[in-house]
Amino acid sequence: MKLSYNWLSDYVDLTGISVEEVAEKLTMGAFEVEEITRVGPELTGPVVVGEIKEINQHPNADKIRMTKIVVKEGAPPQDIVCGAQNIEVGQRIPVALPGARVVNRKTFEPLEIKSSEIRGVKSEGMLCSPPELGITDGDSEGILILDPEKFSVGDDLIEKLDLRSDWILHVEPRSNRGDALCVIGLAREVAALLGKPLKDDIDLLPADEAGKDSDKSDELAVTIEDETGCNYFSTRILKNIKISESPAFIKRRLEALGLRSVNNIVDITNYVMLETGQPLHAYDLDKVKGKLAVRRARAGEKLETIDAKVREMNEEILVIADDDTVLGVAGVMGGKDSEISDSTTRIALEAASFNPKVVRRSSRLLGLSSDSSHRFERGVDVTNVKKASDRATFLIEKFGGSEKESVSCEEFLAAGDASYEPRIIELRPGQTKRLLGVEISQTDCKRYLESLGFEEADASGAENLAFKIPSFRATDVLREVDLIEEICRLYGYDRIEDAMPSRTVAPPTYCRLETQVRKILSGEGLSEAWISSLRPENETVRSGGRESEDQVHVLNPLSKDHQVLRQSLVPGLLDALKYNSDHGNKDCWLFEIGRSYHLSDPASKNGNGASSDRSETGAEEKRLVAAVICGSLLNQFNIGGTREEKTFNHAQMTESIDFYRIKGLLENLLENLNIDESMVEFNKDESLPSFLHPHRSCSVALSQGNTKGKGDKKKSKNQPGETIGWLAEIHPRDAHKLGFKEAVYAFEVNLDLLRKYRGERDFSEPAQTPSIARDLTADLEITVQQSDVMKAIKNAAGKKLERVDLVSVFDLSETKRSLSYRLIFQDKEETLTNEEVEKRLNKIRNSLTHQLSATFRA
Repeated sequence: MKLSYNWLSDYVDLTGISVEEVAEKLTMGAFEVEEITRVGPELTGPVVVGEIKEINQHPNADKIRMTKIVVKEGAPPQDIVCGAQNIEVGQRIPVALPGARVVNRKTFEPLEIKSSEIRGVKSEGMLCSPPELGITDGDSEGILILDPEKFSVGDDLIEKLDLRSDWILHVEPRSNRGDALCVIGLAREVAALLGKPLKDDIDLLPADEAGKDSDKSDELAVTIEDETGCNYFSTRILKNIKISESPAFIKRRLEALGLRSVNNIVDITNYVMLETGQPLHAYDLDKVKGKLAVRRARAGEKLETIDAKVREMNEEILVIADDDTVLGVAGVMGGKDSEISDSTTRIALEAASFNPKVVRRSSRLLGLSSDSSHRFERGVDVTNVKKASDRATFLIEKFGGSEKESVSCEEFLAAGDASYEPRIIELRPGQTKRLLGVEISQTDCKRYLESLGFEEADASGAENLAFKIPSFRATDVLREVDLIEEICRLYGYDRIEDAMPSRTVAPPTYCRLETQVRKILSGEGLSEAWISSLRPENETVRSGGRESEDQVHVLNPLSKDHQVLRQSLVPGLLDALKYNSDHGNKDCWLFEIGRSYHLSDPASKNGNGASSDRSETGAEEKRLVAAVICGSLLNQFNIGGTREEKTFNHAQMTESIDFYRIKGLLENLLENLNIDESMVEFNKDESLPSFLHPHRSCSVALSQGNTKGKGDKKKSKNQPGETIGWLAEIHPRDAHKLGFKEAVYAFEVNLDLLRKYRGERDFSEPAQTPSIARDLTADLEITVQQSDVMKAIKNAAGKKLERVDLVSVFDLSETKRSLSYRLIFQDKEETLTNEEVEKRLNKIRNSLTHQLSATFRA
C-alpha cells in the first residue's frame, strides 16, 4: 500500500511531525514502512494566474518578446520578458513572481526567480511552461495555457493545481487487514499512534439526495443469484455525465500513488477506492440491458476484460451480468464492452461486498489480479459500501458534469443485507499483564482501543472491560488475545523489557525422529537443504515411477516450473547439487526431510489432474528423507596440519565416491536409529524410478524378525521385508542431461516406516571381561549375498558373538571371491577360553559350508 503524506494530512493533523516520524510510528505499530520516496517539485510561491494584456517585440532581440501581465485584479500590469512563441493576448498563464522558486526545465534543478534585466529591458518575473512547474504531461517548450473558466486572475497556482511536493510511504500490507489498504484506514492507525483525533468527516452526498434502497427501477434491476459469493450489491444511476479530464488534485494524487489518470469518472472511482478502501466500478448504462446480476459464470462464457484480453470462464468464477452477457468479473475487473467511453452520458455506479474466498478463486483461475481484487481478497467493510458510493457520487456531481448541465443523481438500487451486528469481546486486565509482562491500566487500555474505533460495552464482571468490534475489524479481531495485541501495538513493543520465558515447551514427539535423523546425517558430513515442493510437469528427472500417473497437479501454477507437487525429494536435491557445482562446490553432500504427494486414486482425477471432489484433497502424503552426494571425500572432512601433512592427506582422501559410499551412509543412519543390520535387505527391484541406474540400484527393505522396535511380530525366514526406500547411482543419461560430469549417488527412505521399525536405546553395564578377536576367511560363489553370510555367522555363533565386520573382499576368479570377517567374542560374566572360541568358529565354518557351500583354506 502506497500512502501519500499530504493526503494523510487531510485526516490527521501532522503539524510539526515529519514524514520520517510517521514512518517510524507505523513501523513500530506493526505496519512496516519499507521506503519513503519524494514526488513532485519543490515549488515555492508566489506562483499565480496572470492574464496577458499586451505583447510587443523586444527592441534588442528578434526571438524575445515583451509582455504586460496582470497578476491581480485592479492592479497595474507588470513587464515580463518571454521567449515562448505560443502566447497570445487574453490568455491566462502561470506567472512566477520575484521570490518564487520553480524548476529549471533543462537541468531540473531549483530555479530562483528575481527581478532582472534581459538585454536592457527589465523583467518582473517569468511565464512558466509545464516542466518548470513540475508537470510532465504538457508541452515542454511552450507556456502552459490555462482554462479561463477554471482559473481566475490572482489564483495561487500551486494550491489550485496541487503542485506541492509529496512523500510516498511504501507500507507493507498485512494479509488480514483489509481496512488498512486505504488512506482513512491508515490515518486511523496514525492518529491512534500519535494520540491525535481522526478527521474522517469527508464530503458525502447529502442524505436527501442519497435515495432509498430499492432493487429495481424503470431502467435497471439488481439481483444476487449467488448469495455465497456476494452478500450486498448496489448500483446508483447517474445521468448528464460529461467525460473530461479529472481535477488536478485527483490526477496528482493518483499519479503519486502509481495509478494512471484515465478520465474524470474512472479516476473518481479509483480515488474513492484509495481513500475509503471500497472498490467501485462504473458501467456505461447505455450498454447494460435490463439488469445487473451477481451470478456464477456458465461453462464456455467468455469476457474481454478492460485490459483487452479475452478470458474463458467456468462455474467457479463469480461475474456481473445483464440479461444477455457477462459484463465483468466480480471484484476483479470489468469488461471492455461496458466500460466508460468519451461518449458516455449515463452510468451505473456499482459498489458491493463480495466473498474474499470467491474473489481470490476467480483471480487465481483467470491469472488476473487488480487493485480491486487485492482489497476484496482481504475483506471489505459491508457497512462502508453505501458510504463509498455516496462519496463517489458527491465527487461525480462536482466534477463529472458540464457548465451547462449538472449531473443528475437518480435511483439507488441495492440487493442483499448490509447490516452488521457487532461482536462483543471481554478483556480481563490480568490477561493483559500475563501475556505482555507489563502492567497497563484499564484507563490506558480503554483509551488505546477507543482510538482505534472500538466502542466500550457492558462487561459481565466489574473488573473486566468489554468492547464492541467495529465492522471494519470484524474479520481479524475475534478473541481477547486480539484486543491485547492492539493494546500492545499502541503501548509500544519497544517499551516491553526483555525477559526469559516463564516456562519451556518440549518439541512434539513426532518431531523427535526428524531431529535425530538431522543430527545423524549432519554428523556424516551432509548439509541440509530446504527445497520447494512444486516441480515442473515434464522435468528431466521424473519424480515418480516410470509413468507418474499419480501426479498431483496445481490447478493454477504460477509458472511452468511449479505445475505439480513432487513425488520424490531427489529431483529437487539434484537441482541444488547442480547449483552448488556450477558455483565451484564440486564435492557436495546434501540431504532433505520433506513430504511427497501422490494421488490416492489416479482413476478419479479430472482433466486437470486434480481430485474431482473439492472437499477432499485426493492426495496421499509421505514423509521422506533423501540424500545426494557427488565429488570426492576431501571436502567432507576438516583436514588440518602442516602443508606437507595436508598434501599427504589430500593424496589419501581425494578418492572418488562410489555406490558403497551412499550405501554406507544409509547403513549408518539405520544403525544409529537402532535398527539391527540383520533386518536390512537390499533387493533388485524393477519398479524403481527410471532416473536410477539399471544395475547400480536396489530397494531397501526391513524385516521384523529380529527387531527391537515397537509392535514386534515374528515373521518366517522366507517372507520378504517391507520396502522402506531405495539407494542407487543416478542414471548416467539423466546425470549428463543435468550437467554432471561425475557420478551422482542418492538414497530415499520413508520416515514413517523408519519410525515404525526403529528400536529404543537400552543401556547396560560395561563388560568387566576381555574380548577375543578372530579372523575368518571364506571362499564363496560370487552370487552369494554378503547379508546371507552375516546372518549365517550370527546364527551359528550364538549370543557370545559381540560384533562381526566385513574387512576385505578379494576376487579369486570370475565365479568366486574371498570374504574376510573379523569376529569379536565376549562373555560379560566370565572370561572366554580359546577352546570355547575355536568351538564356535568350527560351528560357523560348518554352517557356512552346508548353507552357502563355502570353502576354507588352511
